Amino acid sequence: MTDTEKFRWITNHGDGGFGPVRDEDDFLHVDGNPPGASVTETYYFGFHVAEAALHGYIYVWVHPNLDVVTAGVLISRGFQRSTLSADYMDIRAYLKTGEHIDRSSGVMQFPGGLQLRPLQAMRSWHLTLDAPAASTRFDLRFTGAHAPAVRADLKHFDQNMHVEGELELRGEKHRVDCFQVRDRSWRNLRPEDPMPVPPYDWLTLTRGAGFAMNISLFDDLSVLGNPGQALIVPPKLLQDGWIYRDGELRRIVEASKRTTRTVETLMPLRHEVSVLDDRGERYEIVGESVGGCNWNGWPNMLWHQNLMRFSCNGETCWGESQEVQWHEAVRVFSLTTGIR
Repeated sequence: MTDTEKFRWITNHGDGGFGPVRDEDDFLHVDGNPPGASVTETYYFGFHVAEAALHGYIYVWVHPNLDVVTAGVLISRGFQRSTLSADYMDIRAYLKTGEHIDRSSGVMQFPGGLQLRPLQAMRSWHLTLDAPAASTRFDLRFTGAHAPAVRADLKHFDQNMHVEGELELRGEKHRVDCFQVRDRSWRNLRPEDPMPVPPYDWLTLTRGAGFAMNISLFDDLSVLGNPGQALIVPPKLLQDGWIYRDGELRRIVEASKRTTRTVETLMPLRHEVSVLDDRGERYEIVGESVGGCNWNGWPNMLWHQNLMRFSCNGETCWGESQEVQWHEAVRVFSLTTGIR
């Protein structure tokens, strides 16, 4: 498998446009999966309380050919050194899919009191958590602010969601009323091979129901450098991207990014991004991290999860930065900084 094939799952394939919205894609894809242990299907829902620098992360990660699912919740306030220092963390790695996901109704129930229930496919979901031992619970409704942005290869979509409800975190109550992008993926191989590539970012930003953006791209190493040319920079840094504005979806056709990170952990602190859409309009974006922590989604990678306050063409937006770093990049940068 080539390096390009290894990260095919993060790329918009096909004609570069959008695929059709199909209700069945909000449910588990039981049939038609390609062979391979790494075939993956995911559900991601997020929420935040901006004034508290509070960020919630709900993830379901299915390996259908193995009948295994990883699922759980991470909620953190401010900056944390790891997921284990977060306010709430319970993500179980090895669960049997058939015991936790009802394939006909789409309802998912997991240890720790997490339930995800589809209300209307591709439009709304109801998520609840009841973890009394941690004095933590939530009751949240996610409603689509626009139709999903489906990749042309019909294996992934993103969607800006209006999230409303109540959260109790370690006994402290919060009202949740925000907009945040969810994503879904299915039928892609997601190999765990070490990859000598730059950090990869999945960035989202929203401004209410009328504006949302998603950018998926590799770092150009303009800040980090590439000592000894140890990392292979993909010929195309932009892997996927879309904008929703003026009631329509647009494709991002060009993007550049400059990222400042902490020396100790390489956590992103600031993103400076320039984007061009397929209508010829440009967006100048600066994102400042207001909190975050990391998660080893699998042993060969590190995943920084940050709540971001963005300025996009002078307008304030909120969103997130999810940055994946593989072993070789972290090893090389640790050598150059002298921090290991």
